[in-house]
Amino acid sequence: MSNSKSKLYVVATPIGNYDDITLRAVNVLKEADLIIMEERKSGHRLLRHLGIKKDFELLNEHNEKEQTYALFQKLLYGNISAALISDAGTPLLADPGNNLVHVCNQNGIQVIPVPGPSSIMTALMASGLHMQNFLYYGFLPAKKEDRQEALKKIAYTPYDLIFLDTPYRLKQVLNDMKTVLGKNREVIVCYKLTMPEEKILWGNLEEMCFMTSELPKGEFVILLKKYKKKKKIFRY
Repeated sequence: MSNSKSKLYVVATPIGNYDDITLRAVNVLKEADLIIMEERKSGHRLLRHLGIKKDFELLNEHNEKEQTYALFQKLLYGNISAALISDAGTPLLADPGNNLVHVCNQNGIQVIPVPGPSSIMTALMASGLHMQNFLYYGFLPAKKEDRQEALKKIAYTPYDLIFLDTPYRLKQVLNDMKTVLGKNREVIVCYKLTMPEEKILWGNLEEMCFMTSELPKGEFVILLKKYKKKKKIFRY
């Protein structure tokens, strides 16, 4: 256990509309000695909007192993405050940084969550689904064969399922869902949440493949309604 006075803030940032950032998040970003961001472009865009100029480090899938160690050393010996942000939304749900948070927790460096926007919770708010029981799946495999195999394994899950994926893969994911789960499975697609182009689309998988066929590339969340057993009809 270390005697470090460093703090690692895990900060949620807007998923599209900059007005959604919390006052606390703005203050933390202004006061932090170091900002840890996933990608330079999106991170700088947010900081520029907020009028913040700070030292920064990148932490992403390309450098996570070595950068986690380097950042941990800075926190361990530097007595600094650092703010970890993702490209958008709540960090660590589908982003690098889990290992850094874990090693800080294990070594007595204070980790402080700063909650705020989340694409998952925003999608649930707009969906009308019962929010008491659901499962967050995250990203399906990138390869078609692996993706379809993964869908087969969760086809009969008795909970609503939430999926994220890269903006250019919406049509492929929906088509594979229709192939594996059947055209009548109900689904909700939340497209470009909090942005002017926002759409909340309801339908079955066949309808959804049609409704989204002309949509430009954009961030999305898929909410797949749970499997329902067909009721047996008894005839006498």
